[in-house]
Amino acid sequence: MNKSVTPSTATPTSLKDRPVLRFTLRAIWVAVAVYIVRILVVGASVYMNGWFTNASLLQQITRLGFNLITFSAIDVICDIYILLGYFGLASILFMQRSDDWFAILISIVIMSFGISVTNGGNELATSHNYQYLISPIMIIAQTGIILFGWLYPDGRLFPSWLKYALPVMLVNMVLLYWPGSPFFAKQLNLPVFLGISLFWYFSSAGMMGYRYRSIFNPNQRQQIRYVFTGMMGPLLWFILFYGINLFFPAVGGDATLTPVVFRIVMRVLSIGLFLVFPACLTIAISRFKLFDIDLIINRAMVYGALTVVLATVFGFVLIIVTALLNVITSGQQTTIGLTISAIAAGALFQPARKSLQRFVDRTFYHINIDYLKTPAGIKNSNEGGDTITQAPVLFSHYTNLALIGKGGMAEVYRAEHPASKRIVAIKVLLANLAEEEQFRKRFQRESQALAGLEHSNIVRIFDYGVENKLYFMVMEYLNGMNLSTLLKQTGQIPFEEAVPILENISAALDYAHRSGVIHRDVKPSNVMLDTSLNYPRAVLTDFGIVKLSSAFTNITASAIIGTFDYIAPETIEGAREVDGRADIYSLGVMTYQLLSGALPFKRTPPGALLLAHMTTPPPDVRELVPSVSRQTSQAILKAMAKNPDDRFPSAREFAQALK
Repeated sequence: MNKSVTPSTATPTSLKDRPVLRFTLRAIWVAVAVYIVRILVVGASVYMNGWFTNASLLQQITRLGFNLITFSAIDVICDIYILLGYFGLASILFMQRSDDWFAILISIVIMSFGISVTNGGNELATSHNYQYLISPIMIIAQTGIILFGWLYPDGRLFPSWLKYALPVMLVNMVLLYWPGSPFFAKQLNLPVFLGISLFWYFSSAGMMGYRYRSIFNPNQRQQIRYVFTGMMGPLLWFILFYGINLFFPAVGGDATLTPVVFRIVMRVLSIGLFLVFPACLTIAISRFKLFDIDLIINRAMVYGALTVVLATVFGFVLIIVTALLNVITSGQQTTIGLTISAIAAGALFQPARKSLQRFVDRTFYHINIDYLKTPAGIKNSNEGGDTITQAPVLFSHYTNLALIGKGGMAEVYRAEHPASKRIVAIKVLLANLAEEEQFRKRFQRESQALAGLEHSNIVRIFDYGVENKLYFMVMEYLNGMNLSTLLKQTGQIPFEEAVPILENISAALDYAHRSGVIHRDVKPSNVMLDTSLNYPRAVLTDFGIVKLSSAFTNITASAIIGTFDYIAPETIEGAREVDGRADIYSLGVMTYQLLSGALPFKRTPPGALLLAHMTTPPPDVRELVPSVSRQTSQAILKAMAKNPDDRFPSAREFAQALK
């Protein structure tokens, strides 16, 4: 088997064992989504018709120096940004976690709330002919946003007396937003409407504060903090908008310039204040693993921000270029303006995407490995093949040199010492990589580390140095295949055969750790199965420098610190004090692979693989190999614990726990 299995993420709100309810809620979500699409289409039509029939508003727009297209673009851009933020998160939640009723509820609420705060939604709410069309969504949005505050983060009404307040709140919102109601919001005095709305909004915020003080789970407390902060954005906009209308009624019309300026200011403010809610909810979900959809959220944050940045650049460049061309040519040059704006946005796409990806990775996920960048030496390693022809000449004091292996960073030669007749292996850093300081330092560090180690399960080094600008080290020649090759031949290794290998490597790691050396790249291809002695032994090789077999994505850009398939979470985070427990994590991953024939975390994009190491619970090897004992499985899971403090303190203890 070649796929890894990840444990299910079942929660108290899971629908995995309730298929009828799951189907019903999914159908409700689809119905709401289709209804909202209809509202968007109708709302856009009503909104555009409103522009051309409001002569007073058009007059004030002209007084500001805008034309209709420019002024309407402000409203359209604001709506697009808001809809992208709300609908993007809603769609991700439904597509990835439609097996969780709380995720479906949140998705419906943020979809409904998102459309309710757009210009199109408000045009329908104030239109006599379309009030009944938008009313159900307004009720869902307002009821849902309050209920969300009562339920977050675990889907429980806490304190329990909220179950009695729920029907009261629901009836209140129906009366407030149903056009035929005697208490319809548009018929109420503004102070009454404002007072009723604020009462329920503050009850939602107050319950979040109450749960924050009452919950002792630090993870949930952090989630509440983020979401509470996000909910303050829309609430602040609501208070500003209706508060100013209450105390300064003149801003409510279209007959003067003041209302138009007020409208522009509030629409621009709405982008930040309304989007802070889905942004904070996204951070809470991704950072604290509420619904285990880290990669999707990560990419959505990046491409959502990228869309906003490029759209903003496009808009600003279009306005500036069009204005300049109008002045220079005294005519409309819309096509040229659009072309220049598109070129500017296109040129920024790749650098902006990479910068935003690094920002999101480091800020929200603590990924401090620049996996998007390729070291120049690795990228061009095939161009520096002259080492092959130079080495036999440069190392003339060794005889019978024969190339036995070449990776992305080094070549290895089998050779014979002329005096002692001892067979050795000479490892040579590729000539083009020797020109870069980071690779030279790594190679020298490996040489120095090995020179200070003498253990039967660690490859020995006899000599190292630089000759004619080639960096080399002379090591013992190991007669046998590496563990990776054996895995490819056999698929997996039986437990009885794997244990001696793991005991050898554990002994080597503990010795290295006691000597102050951390390997940082424990993997099957760095374990040689030597048969040159009277007894078989596993030998740990490649200290301090990664040997690539195919893809450069297996190393970091700033420092070569381990293959991503086996890398420890603290190494990804760039922790200052990475100790031997990082090797134990890698050893746990390798053990899982030996016994099952599969990697525990199999992801194609490097970013997804790093996120899996940091956030996804390690799978139980018994899901692939039921014959493995529970004791062995638990030992592997402990070795792969995310927190170094939860792992074995030594590799020897891990090897003993396997049996």
